[in-house]
Amino acid sequence: MRSLVFCTTCKHAADHKTDADGRTGGERLIEHVRDVLMEKGGDHIQIAEQECLWSCKRHCNVWFRDTERFSYIAGDFEPTRAAAEAIVGWFELHGESELGTVPFRQWPDGMRGHFIARMPPEDG
Repeated sequence: MRSLVFCTTCKHAADHKTDADGRTGGERLIEHVRDVLMEKGGDHIQIAEQECLWSCKRHCNVWFRDTERFSYIAGDFEPTRAAAEAIVGWFELHGESELGTVPFRQWPDGMRGHFIARMPPEDG
């Protein structure tokens, strides 16, 4: 199973939790990712939402979850369309790889410097 898990409670920016419309950074990033996925056909990547991923110092966090390949946690994203495109683009490359390792030279620019942790696949 593969999915992108977004923290819904992540701050919009370091100094404020919500934007002018009262939406968190996590909520806004999810909206942008859904838009990107819809334009690409919609259902090839599942989206899940989680209240707090416990990485609050690096707000706008995403868990790149995969039960058969390496999974990753990344953060410090701006809740923007550009970040959403980078997230989706990287996860598509991840899904094409056997182990979930994407060569650095293939990473979208918007993914560089955002990774926090890598977890091995589930045994089994």
